[in-house]
Amino acid sequence: MSADSQILVVEDEATIRLIWERFLNRWGYQVDMAENGQVGLDRAREHAYRLIITDLAMPVLGGQELVRTLKAEQPDLEIIVTTGQGTIEIAVEMMKAGVSDFITKPINFGSAEYVIKKCLENVQAKRENIRLRRINRDLEELNKIKEKFIAITSHELRTPVSIIGNIVQALEPSMDGTEEASMIRMIGSASEQLREIVTEMHEISALNSEKISLQPSRFAFQPLCEEVDVEFQLVIEERGHRLNWYVPEHLSIRVDRAKIKKVLRELIQNAIKFTNDGGEITVRAANNENGEFELTVTDTGIGIPHDERKWIFGLFYEVSDTLHHHSSKSQFGGGGMGIGLAIVNDIVAAHQGRVTVDSEVGRGSRFRVTIPQPGPGSGA
Repeated sequence: MSADSQILVVEDEATIRLIWERFLNRWGYQVDMAENGQVGLDRAREHAYRLIITDLAMPVLGGQELVRTLKAEQPDLEIIVTTGQGTIEIAVEMMKAGVSDFITKPINFGSAEYVIKKCLENVQAKRENIRLRRINRDLEELNKIKEKFIAITSHELRTPVSIIGNIVQALEPSMDGTEEASMIRMIGSASEQLREIVTEMHEISALNSEKISLQPSRFAFQPLCEEVDVEFQLVIEERGHRLNWYVPEHLSIRVDRAKIKKVLRELIQNAIKFTNDGGEITVRAANNENGEFELTVTDTGIGIPHDERKWIFGLFYEVSDTLHHHSSKSQFGGGGMGIGLAIVNDIVAAHQGRVTVDSEVGRGSRFRVTIPQPGPGSGA
C-alpha cells in the first residue's frame, strides 16, 4: 500500500481490479486495491484516501455495509459505487445515503474518468473550504484580540498621560528662566503627543464597537469652516501651502456638527501631509442637484496609486512605506496611526452618506463627501 495513494478500489474480481489499476495509473493517480469490503474498510481506516471506488456485491463485507460504515465514520469521504444493471436501484439508495456517484457495469472508462475527476475536484473544493473557514476563524480571533488590546491600552494609558500633563502644567511657571525649563517643555510636548495617540486609540475602539452616535442639528457651515481655517493657519504658512475655501455664506446643513468638523479636519490634514511644500488645497461645499450636502477637498499632492485606493479607508493604512514611517501631523509624508480616513468613512456612513476619492499619481487627489439632507417641509 502506497503512502501517497489517493484512491482505493474495492473489487472482488481480480481482472477488474487489474483493469482499474492500469486505467487509474494511466490517468496519473496513485491507487490501492482491496479484494473485499472488510479489507477495504481496514485500509480506509488506516489511510486518508481522497476517493473510494467500491463494488456493491462482494463476499465477507458487501459494498452497502462498507458505504454505510465509512459514511458514518468519515462523512466527508467521496465514494463512488460500481454496479450491474440489476442493482441500479440499490445504487440510487446509496447515493441518498451520501455516495457521490455511481458507475454502471460493464464500465465505460471514458465516462469513469470524468466521474472520478469530478469527485476529486469536490474533494479539493471541500478541503479549500475547510482551509478558508479555518483562516477566517483565526482572523476573527486575531481581530478580537486586537480590539481588546486597543480598548484596554486606551483605557490604561489615559490616567498616567493625564497625570504627566498636569504635572508639566504645574511645573512650567516655576521653571521659567531655569536650565530645566527646556526639558519641561520637551516633556510637555511628548505628553501632548501621547495624549493625541490615546485619543486616536479611543476613537479606534469606538469604531470597532460601532459606538458612533450622532447628535444632528441645523447650522451654518461657513463659521465651522472659519474655525478649521484658523486651526491650520500656522501649518499652512509653515509648508507654504495655499488653502482655498469656496463655501456659500448661506449654506445651512443638518448633521452632527462636531463629527462633520472632524471629517473636514481629517481631510485637510491628510491633504497637507501628502501635498508637497507650496502646493494647493481647495475646499468646496454646497448642496448638489439632489439636495445632498456635498463637500470636496482637493489637493495637488502625490496622489494615490490606483491599486491602493480600495485600502485607504481601512484602519492603519498608510500611503507611505511603513519602513520609513515618521510621525508628524504636518510634515510632508508624515505618518500617524493610519486611522484618519477610516474615521472619516465611518462618520459619513453613520450619516447615511458616502465618501469617494478620485486621484492620479503625481497630480493630486479629490475626496468627495456626500450626505443626504432633510427635504423641504420636514421640520428638520
